[in-house]
Amino acid sequence: MLIFSPMEQYEIYTILNTNISINNINFYLLIVLFICLIFPFLHNSKLIPNWWGVFNESLYSTVLSMVINYIGPKMIIYFPLIYTIFHLILFSNLIGMIPYSSTPTVEIVMTLTLAFTILIGVLIMGFFSHKLYLFAAFLPAGTPIGLIFLMVPLEILAYLTRTLSLGLRLAVNLITGHILAKVLIGFIWGAYINNISLLFLSAPLFLVALFLSLELLIAYLQAYIFTFITCITIRDIV
Repeated sequence: MLIFSPMEQYEIYTILNTNISINNINFYLLIVLFICLIFPFLHNSKLIPNWWGVFNESLYSTVLSMVINYIGPKMIIYFPLIYTIFHLILFSNLIGMIPYSSTPTVEIVMTLTLAFTILIGVLIMGFFSHKLYLFAAFLPAGTPIGLIFLMVPLEILAYLTRTLSLGLRLAVNLITGHILAKVLIGFIWGAYINNISLLFLSAPLFLVALFLSLELLIAYLQAYIFTFITCITIRDIV
């Protein structure tokens, strides 16, 4: 299969049309969910773990320290939620690095849905915890009485904007990185089929390899940033 446009990788098409229609994005998301379910069990029980066990424990300790440091030790009850969100985004990002595949996290609809679902859930938890005192979270300390009715709507708007940027940042970073990688690889392939020597293409190939390594780092960082802002949101409201 040949890809003639960098945007072709984001096309949505149906791969199974029965009583429930499943497109390629749904299919990749199901794969990610399956990986998230079996990931904690993919390590041995030996005293000295293998590299997969070390990787698993490293991600576990990263998320655990994030919850303890940014939400608080008493809020460890939110660890399963944060752990699931982190792995869902991380493996969704990584699966997009496979050639001829896409990732659910490049779909702005999905990232915004995830961000606003977290927003609504946090607000509901905050309301059950604080009742109407929840609005105090949107009032900065030391605000003059005359500015209260102005500051509360502005803080709520800022809170909604932060949630909007939370979803957009994830999708936009992945989209731009994937497009740039496809464009660079397309240029190299075009030069190769036009009989350009591999000696001259070695430098561009090396740069593309470095860029793809950077894309792996970005896939991890975007999952970390999304989870980090989720922790901050929970801490501020709950």
